[in-house]
Amino acid sequence: MQKKKAYKSLVICSIILGILISLQLKTIDTENNGMTTSKRGEQLAVELRGLKKEESDLRAENKAIEDKINKYKVDQGDDKLEAEIGKYEMLAGYTNVSGKGIEVNINQNLGAKSNSNQSIIYNYDLILSMINKLNSAQANAISINGERVVSNTYIHLKGDSLFINDIKIDEPIIIKAIGDPDTLASALQIKYGIIWEMEKYYNCKIEIKKETKMEINGHSKLIDSSADKR
Repeated sequence: MQKKKAYKSLVICSIILGILISLQLKTIDTENNGMTTSKRGEQLAVELRGLKKEESDLRAENKAIEDKINKYKVDQGDDKLEAEIGKYEMLAGYTNVSGKGIEVNINQNLGAKSNSNQSIIYNYDLILSMINKLNSAQANAISINGERVVSNTYIHLKGDSLFINDIKIDEPIIIKAIGDPDTLASALQIKYGIIWEMEKYYNCKIEIKKETKMEINGHSKLIDSSADKR
């Protein structure tokens, strides 16, 4: 009797053990996306070799760049390096820029019966669109009423007034851009473009002057783009 009980216990344990092994194999198979353990191991080995090669290539590229920089410093000297720094300072808006370009004068006459929502002050996205057009036309520097426009410049409303960063902008709005005058003017005067829209729907009078010599100052202080813009 005792032998039969022991035999039954052994059979039950064997069945349970077999089920557990089967479940474990299925789990491994699922984790390996249907691959056997050996195939999954081979795939991981291939991926590891790929990552190591990518790391090696990046290190080689980085070393090549460092060598070029060091060679550039030796060959060109400090004067060339300072010229490059000056170029990027100009593009960043830290220095004054002079040259030929255009001046855009925006005047608006709403009239007594006009809706105040037509005001260029409330629709300053039109000014932003004009700035984007000038940037696309390769303007080297842009200002709005004397305020230099740089990468973190922000335009916002406070009450009924328009501000560029923390400076209030009054009408008329004068935008200056340094670059090729013909290219800059064409970017704004394209048929059904930004000037056409502002004149037709917002009762603006816009005049573009091409200048052979003009200057735009660099911005005088650090712009805090996290400041309260309300």
